[in-house]
Amino acid sequence: MYLSLAFIRFLESLPSALAVGLLLMPRLVGEDGARFKIPVAAAAVFRALLGFALLYLIARAIVPAERPIDANLLWEFTFGTSVGKAWVFTQLVAFAFAGLAVARLFVTSSLLDRVTLWTGVGVLGVVSVTGHAIDDGLPIWTQASFLLHTAAGLTWLGGLLGLVWWMFTAHKKPPEVAAQLAERWSMVAKIAVGLVAVTGVAMAYENVGSVPNMLATPYGRLLTLKLVLLCAVLLCALAIVRYMHRRPAGDGFNVDWVGKVGSLEAFFGLGLLAIAGYIAVITPASHETNIYWPLPFRLSYIATWGQKPTFPAPIWWWGIAGAVLTVVAAMIWWTPATREKRLYATPAATIAALFCLAVSFSTEAYEDTYNDPTQDFTAESVARGMAAFQENCVGCHGAMGEGNGPMSKDLKNAQGLKIEPADLTAPHVGTHTIGDIFHWLTFGGQSGVMPSFSHVLDVDDRWDMINYLLMLSSTNRSRFIAPQAMIQWLIAPDFALVDPKEEVTTFFKLRGKPALLSFARCTAAGEEKKELDASLLKAAEAAKAAGVSHVTVYTGDCPQAAKGREALHPAAVEKAYSIINRFPNVPYTSEIGQAHFLIDRSGYVRARFKQFGEDDGSATQFAAQAGMMAQEPIVEINLHSH
Repeated sequence: MYLSLAFIRFLESLPSALAVGLLLMPRLVGEDGARFKIPVAAAAVFRALLGFALLYLIARAIVPAERPIDANLLWEFTFGTSVGKAWVFTQLVAFAFAGLAVARLFVTSSLLDRVTLWTGVGVLGVVSVTGHAIDDGLPIWTQASFLLHTAAGLTWLGGLLGLVWWMFTAHKKPPEVAAQLAERWSMVAKIAVGLVAVTGVAMAYENVGSVPNMLATPYGRLLTLKLVLLCAVLLCALAIVRYMHRRPAGDGFNVDWVGKVGSLEAFFGLGLLAIAGYIAVITPASHETNIYWPLPFRLSYIATWGQKPTFPAPIWWWGIAGAVLTVVAAMIWWTPATREKRLYATPAATIAALFCLAVSFSTEAYEDTYNDPTQDFTAESVARGMAAFQENCVGCHGAMGEGNGPMSKDLKNAQGLKIEPADLTAPHVGTHTIGDIFHWLTFGGQSGVMPSFSHVLDVDDRWDMINYLLMLSSTNRSRFIAPQAMIQWLIAPDFALVDPKEEVTTFFKLRGKPALLSFARCTAAGEEKKELDASLLKAAEAAKAAGVSHVTVYTGDCPQAAKGREALHPAAVEKAYSIINRFPNVPYTSEIGQAHFLIDRSGYVRARFKQFGEDDGSATQFAAQAGMMAQEPIVEINLHSH
């Protein structure tokens, strides 16, 4: 179905683009364009009629397969859905263009020609509104980018096809007219391609999501191929421009050669259009769930140079080679004695330099490296992952994941070499993507000692364990969380909230302003209870005064006035946050006697208060930190940021 829809979009776009090109070419050299009137009218009418086939295929792609497409359903789809209404709009514009193009067969008017041309450009632009541009969840600037990108790209392609047509049919025209047309079209093409580039970046920002998605998703791989074809198009255009600039004054203009190179450029352009028609109807990379990384390596600063490798590690030699080759490329380009060879030697040296630098930033990767989790990063998921870890991993990695389990001393690989289990609390965990960890849990570890857990843990269980490992990898640094705000690095797990109104049902929905997350176990008596109650009441008062959200996870007989929003699963939330509630030289416990985490607007844990004493200055310090965080910009959290 996708191929059928893409093919119709290709056929729909091509005639209207050609019509615009044939309207534009004569205007660039002051011709009346009479010889192109019939082809323009035929292309415009064909485009308008083909729109009905597009409507049927769009409906067939959206309506469940078991429902037949009859006249009543098609009518309901056309006028009852946003996609159908968008199609109606495009058809009205297309028929207006067809009517104007047919009118030109009987009326000769410069005004009519201009109106027809700009209506045709409008037809090219509205092609996008039956694709991803119809998504009303996209920002306005992105939706506008779709329109401009499509209009500019198809105007360029149509103009190129029109130029080739003009070159091969203008046998009676002087070569000087052909040269003038090529030069003027070159200026129009530069503007169009510039618009395509700028709007393409804006669209990719929303639709691709990340650089790895360019290779890890079907959408991204097609977009990469589209960029390759664009490079081929630009090389052809560069050849024509170089010819025009180097042509001696007075020499004839080689219409045949320019026409042939233009034909090759148009061939690549048609490939661009075919790919564009297909990616307009498939799932964008940023929403893709079928992510497959095709390379055995990936580029990462954190996993390579970020680990501060010692000299003379291989990474250093690759980096040095890249730097030397960069200098060589620059010297070849700028040294007068080598300028004759610079067109070949400089690119070769530059490619070699880029290769060496890429190797120095390379680290191992797998097909799952950029996989997205099936389980959200929630406290409930972390608690489940913690239980799975205790059942399956303690023997080697130890109860706290430090690589000191009871079996750790006797582990050997197939070659009989001793293998030490990884310390999962060490910084090296942060050099791997969560997809890497999923791959090891599924197929076994790098050492050959760690077995596959795919037969023990299903996919969701593995992602639960990964969420736990993400928390566990933060334990060493989390020991030093203090009332003084730290940088954004520790993500606060989401969790469900109790809300009778069903408005704020998760902790995540509180993002946008700072939040105070308070834990306490009110099980003591006497003076200890009075001191704890006073601290909790002080925390509630401080949160209210600072204008931050207050969420409480309290166990036992805590003061009602001290409570804020409450967790739906308090035991899971306490267990998850206990992982980062560490202190130097203090044994770990899954129970939190009292702790108050300050979470910023983006969802990062930034500070921790042990208690809110009467005269210890905690409330004042909290107010200052909360006020500062309220002014900070919101940062989008990405678990694939390694």
